[in-house]
Amino acid sequence: MNILYDRNLFLGKELFSRLGNAKPCDTRTLTRNALKTTDLLFVRSTHRIDNQLLQDTPVRFVGSGVAGTDHIDFEALRRLNITVSTAPGCNAESVADFVMAALLEIGHRRQTSWEGKTLGIVGVGHVGKIVKRFAEEALGMKTLCCDPPRKSRGEFGTEAFVSFEELLPQADVLTFHTPLTTDGPCPTVGLFSGPIVRKVKPGAVLINFARGPICDNRLLVTMLGAGLLSDAAIDCWEGEPNYDADLAQLAILTTPHIAGHAYEGKANGTVMIYRDACRFLAKEPGDIPDFPPAPVPELTLNCTERNDEEILHEAVLTTCDIVGDDRRFRQAFAPDDESRMKAFDDLRKTYPHRRLFSATILHLAGASETLTQKLAALGFIIGTAAKKPTTKKPAAKKPAAKKPAAKKPAAKKPATQEPVADAATLAALTEQIALLQAQVASLQQAAQSTAKKTTTKKPAKKTAAKKTASKKSTK
Repeated sequence: MNILYDRNLFLGKELFSRLGNAKPCDTRTLTRNALKTTDLLFVRSTHRIDNQLLQDTPVRFVGSGVAGTDHIDFEALRRLNITVSTAPGCNAESVADFVMAALLEIGHRRQTSWEGKTLGIVGVGHVGKIVKRFAEEALGMKTLCCDPPRKSRGEFGTEAFVSFEELLPQADVLTFHTPLTTDGPCPTVGLFSGPIVRKVKPGAVLINFARGPICDNRLLVTMLGAGLLSDAAIDCWEGEPNYDADLAQLAILTTPHIAGHAYEGKANGTVMIYRDACRFLAKEPGDIPDFPPAPVPELTLNCTERNDEEILHEAVLTTCDIVGDDRRFRQAFAPDDESRMKAFDDLRKTYPHRRLFSATILHLAGASETLTQKLAALGFIIGTAAKKPTTKKPAAKKPAAKKPAAKKPAAKKPATQEPVADAATLAALTEQIALLQAQVASLQQAAQSTAKKTTTKKPAKKTAAKKTASKKSTK
């Protein structure tokens, strides 16, 4: 069994080698000649998979380890009796994380909150559903959803959807999450183009992390230059790996189609098509390798006297560094098309390791219940009772905690020594008390005998007479 797989498919070597003689390749430059002895082909979205490539080859199974399918001619492969496997939703949460990073970074630069603002979501499939939940539960945004195919199927209830024309004048932010389609009742190529864009709310922000040709890139340049759009975050470009240099200069955030490149996003796609291939070959898939830990497995945040947006921004940007991605993209810019295209591909191949928010444990000091719920809504694991921050803060306060220790001298149990010193005088005091008690007893006896002698008044007169007699004798 001969297998060719795109060298950028995560876990490709580990998994596909279990199925046969597996060799990596660059599918962007793939030719029919390279497939003369290939039975199974595993690709990404960098090459058109159609009759021209696969006719008269022994290929019987094609697996595409990405969420999008616009690079595959399904009808042609069906006619060639080739089984096709795709990975819908494999990187949905990765893209949703990236949208949150973009929103929070733009809000941070503007020093404003998105709470109460309206997010217009165009395409409410695997990605759009998560973006909707994140925006509502973590950022406090209102959401409007535009997805005619899903509206016709009654998903979410028809009242939850609006038309594209209705959405544009209401949305403070537009974010696109549709597949790229050229036909059918709702084609998405050039969706954001033509006269309809005049309805856009003045100063709106546009985010395209879906497919480049959904938006007319030259129109975006005009609208950004005229201030009709205040900002744009662009990850997907018309004509990539080439891209519009003017749009790259005007957009607030620019990245080389890597929104879905969290480790889970890439690995999940490979695992999905590998398992389909195992079913096709009637083989047991075996165990899937463990994912590597997140670059930031744990993060401690001091939430005291800080607003929620600050904390959300720090948590999200620490784990999903869209600012660093934007910086690397701009630094790799080249004036000529060929160099620019090579740099675009190289950035994708060498993209830094990133994990989903759900791979990071947060330890929160002084966080409100509301903030904790917002972070949990994004998928972060909340550490038990924020133990790490609470041990760190008291560490700083330990001097204050030492004060009671400093008071111990006061309780030094010199207080216990004082009774020992008093005991030395206690015997003498006891003797003095005994003598006094004896004297009191003696006086009491004398008083009693005197009381007996003076039971009548006459003795008192006698005493008075004696006093008179004594006075006369003194005369």
